[in-house]
Amino acid sequence: MSVIDPAVSVRLSASGARRLAGLLDEVTLLLEDPGPVQLTDEQAGVLGRGADRDELVAWTRTLTAELRSQL
Repeated sequence: MSVIDPAVSVRLSASGARRLAGLLDEVTLLLEDPGPVQLTDEQAGVLGRGADRDELVAWTRTLTAELRSQL
């Protein structure tokens, strides 16, 4: 996984990348679930540092796909 900012470097092991992808999948499910386990808007805002729910879902899906493509 590359980071665009040249001053920052991120390295993940394959197992770490799989674990992070799994975690992001679960967060996505909790954001989208229409039932009682859905994260509240306040919780989503905290996780997304102010991003709205739809933006956070798109970001988690994109990052998960990028991680999995590198494995």
